[in-house]
Amino acid sequence: MAEPVSSGNAPHPSAAKHPQTLETGVPLSQSIIWRLQRAFYSQRGLKAWTEDMVPSYITNNPFIAEIYAEIVTAFLDDCMKEDRMSPGQSASRVSPENPLRILELGAGTGRFSFLFLSKLSVLLEARKLPPEIVRYSMSDCSDSLLQFWSANRYLAPFVASGVLDFQLHSQESQEPHGADGAVARPAGQASGPLVVIANYVFDSLPQDAFVIAEGQISEALITTASSTVDEGTAPPLLGNLQLSFKNVPLAGDRYADKQWNSILKHYVERLPAATLLFPSAALEILQQLCRTCDGRMLVLAADKGFTREDDLALLQGPPQLEFHAGNHCFSQAVNFDAIARYFYSLDGHALLPEKRISSLNICAFLAPRSGNDFVLIRAAYRGIQKAFGPDDLFALMSWLNAHLEEISVPQALALLRLTRWDPTALQRLFPVIAPQLRSVHAERADFRDTVLSTWANHYPITPEDNALAFNCGVILLELRFFAEAVLLFQASERQLGRTATTSYNLGLCALGLGRSDQALAFMVDACNLDPAFEPARRSRLTLEQKIAADAR
Repeated sequence: MAEPVSSGNAPHPSAAKHPQTLETGVPLSQSIIWRLQRAFYSQRGLKAWTEDMVPSYITNNPFIAEIYAEIVTAFLDDCMKEDRMSPGQSASRVSPENPLRILELGAGTGRFSFLFLSKLSVLLEARKLPPEIVRYSMSDCSDSLLQFWSANRYLAPFVASGVLDFQLHSQESQEPHGADGAVARPAGQASGPLVVIANYVFDSLPQDAFVIAEGQISEALITTASSTVDEGTAPPLLGNLQLSFKNVPLAGDRYADKQWNSILKHYVERLPAATLLFPSAALEILQQLCRTCDGRMLVLAADKGFTREDDLALLQGPPQLEFHAGNHCFSQAVNFDAIARYFYSLDGHALLPEKRISSLNICAFLAPRSGNDFVLIRAAYRGIQKAFGPDDLFALMSWLNAHLEEISVPQALALLRLTRWDPTALQRLFPVIAPQLRSVHAERADFRDTVLSTWANHYPITPEDNALAFNCGVILLELRFFAEAVLLFQASERQLGRTATTSYNLGLCALGLGRSDQALAFMVDACNLDPAFEPARRSRLTLEQKIAADAR
């Protein structure tokens, strides 16, 4: 993540002396900055992550996907346990005809969705439950993202099995829509339970800002100006805006929702001084979604923010915005404590991490359901939170960058197991471990299993991601698992096309399998693709001489 950028009165370096005012003294949640941000994501689509480099790794890896799958499975177990204890409510029982609905907000590249569904499928199979007992909906605000998902061959098996569909969030509404524009009800018509997944979503949704001081509360109203706006020109870039805030005392209740107002009053009574962010858009979305299920709703959110009331006082001064992707988009800390208090006001539950985590909090919220204490999911969440978590893994991987050259093969295997076989980790380790492979003996079989498990998590987003197939093939070739290596080199050819090095390696695999004629054909192909590729030329000559000698 980028370092926080002050959003006070200091002008942007590119701003002119006399900027044009776009809005004056409006609530933060109603500011133009949110519309500009949404337009960025809607227009850029996949490029927001592949070219603009919006951060995403920490919530798009096999480790966090496995954690979420375990939590969601525990929630499913709780729901099915309740169904068995309530025989009179058979119409709402979880089944392939009335599945557990899972809605991922801001699905982005789709990598998390793919990894989560892969992990969840294994857990369902272990319970002898059909995969159709869940229905997963990926949603986002970009038409181009839906097109990317629809054409993605890694997601295609889940679509074909009826487990996965895609939804579009329109600009005017938080309701997800299908491709035909009709409002989609991801949880059916209040007929079954719902899981909502929001990874790095709430920090990019509109929030309101308040300032508490000496027992009084004011709202921080934003004024926005830009030096780049002229009549008939394109909308301004977020990075070219000047933002300033003015604190205006609140007169009476701020919101129509009495629970929201009660939360604000609680903070005024408890906090001596603080700049308070209030997640109004996130709460509105959750209210809408809760009405689409039967009262059993689990919200899983991973984000930066505050989970304890006493930490809210750490924010002082003007509200802070953290800019990303060359100042084209931004995020803010999430007030998870406010979301928790809202669920408590409804007699629901909030499961919050015990660790004080700065960069990532995995929080779970449960809507009220009379007679269901959700014992299994609460136990699963507690166990996961006490263990090594995604934030710990991210810190370890960041530290590893300075020590890559020191990694041994056993250490690399341990790290890949720890990441739950993460392709990104293997790609980073490959240049270091490749020269060591020919000396591997005791770990040979373990390394093969690790490579195949990592390949199973492959979900390419950029062309560079497709180097994984070739690198996995090289590892298996060096470990003398020739048949498995052939499959990976063939995958590399499908993704990157035929190259002299790939044909040469396929020839080495054929030699290892005792197929001299096939090996020669690959070496000839390698020479044709690159006549200057000396290893292929030498191997071709040796094979031609050997085959000729054998024929005599």
